[in-house]
Amino acid sequence: MNAAPDSPSSLPHPFVRVADLRPVFSDADGRVAESIGPLVRRGAAIDGVGLATVLRLGYALGSRTVVEGIRTDSVEAAGFADGVCPTDDGIVERTMAAMRGALASTADDAGAASARPTVLLSGGRDSRLILLALLRLGVRPHELLTLDQQGPESDAAVAERLGRALGQPVQRVAPIAFAGERERSRHARQSFQSLEHEWFLAIAERVRRGRGPVTDGIGAGVLSTGSLLHPEAVALWRSGNIEGLFDWTAAHGAHVSERFLSAAAAEGLPIASRAAVLDEFAGVMGALRDTPNPLGMYSLLHWTRRGIGASAYGLLPCERVWTPLYDRALCRAVAAIPLEQAIASDWREMVLSRLDRTGVPFSVREGGAVPRWLRAPVRTLRSRLAWRAFVGGLPAPLRTLASVADESRGMTRTFERGAVGLLASLDDATGFLSGGVLRRNS
Repeated sequence: MNAAPDSPSSLPHPFVRVADLRPVFSDADGRVAESIGPLVRRGAAIDGVGLATVLRLGYALGSRTVVEGIRTDSVEAAGFADGVCPTDDGIVERTMAAMRGALASTADDAGAASARPTVLLSGGRDSRLILLALLRLGVRPHELLTLDQQGPESDAAVAERLGRALGQPVQRVAPIAFAGERERSRHARQSFQSLEHEWFLAIAERVRRGRGPVTDGIGAGVLSTGSLLHPEAVALWRSGNIEGLFDWTAAHGAHVSERFLSAAAAEGLPIASRAAVLDEFAGVMGALRDTPNPLGMYSLLHWTRRGIGASAYGLLPCERVWTPLYDRALCRAVAAIPLEQAIASDWREMVLSRLDRTGVPFSVREGGAVPRWLRAPVRTLRSRLAWRAFVGGLPAPLRTLASVADESRGMTRTFERGAVGLLASLDDATGFLSGGVLRRNS
């Protein structure tokens, strides 16, 4: 990543182009960077609310980060949406304009002028839309990559069927084994904003060696199917049950368990209470109340920003990452679609109805009858041994939390191990554990 420049104007061109949506980090001295890493100093204090939101929800809210004195810019929700709900033709035009604009910005980048984009393809709508729009514009990708998964309905299987229908070969990228040093380094590059890693790390490792742009489908799609656009969440919002909506959001995010949080508190980690995080969440939702699609806007301005930190943005130089669906004009147009209409009709499906003639359905689940640990036993063994070695070198409080994580199951265990890695990386950056700041509660 680039060192922190003196002002946002010195950041790479694609970053400046979407700087009003993509987070910009700054500190009290006025230094600005595309990642939190260059701004963090040893001895910096931890923002307890920022850290608590990352652990409870899987991402920070508003302008908070996990470090006091470092903030991200915030997008003003009021007036963000276009004044008139767009027509179908208008959405298609905005989408293709966003694709053409992204291609033009890539052509302006001397480092990628002659390189075709590598397209990351899942079984979902965003990456499919990007691929089909590229092909409609006469641009064939350098390669199509998908994360290796099992089962006939998995993302990988659907991506391969789509590739065959389009005459485009798809290459599977296997998840990588856990490595302690990689775990320590990735969180600062990802701005301590996410506990997720499998897809992002595997793909980033693969494409880092190449050149040219890499697509990331994050962006306007969340305005129709973001983290809160679910019938249960909508019902809670309409009833005014903000606490219930908070609990629903936490339960469906990349969160740790209450047991993990209790253990962290017992070890003296500076993590704010549930009440403080709930208050933060209520303030965020209140600021969105008068927008056409408050739940979609939450996804775009808060949940999605976590995704930006966690995805290829955080793991590759930003000038390599190409996000056509994060175009401001497209996002403003889609944000003008009222909540009820956004839920009833996904704008991406309407655009795809004009681009997609393959008939390949979207993925449903990973599936597969064989347990995940048996599908790649060598990688699983390496990961377990590397995790054990990693934990052995941690400060005592984090070894305790690692033991809590090891007793969890499924995705909770994955996220709790990610939280241990995040805390270890945060200690590397600030020394908040090794500097003797903790006072263990009795």
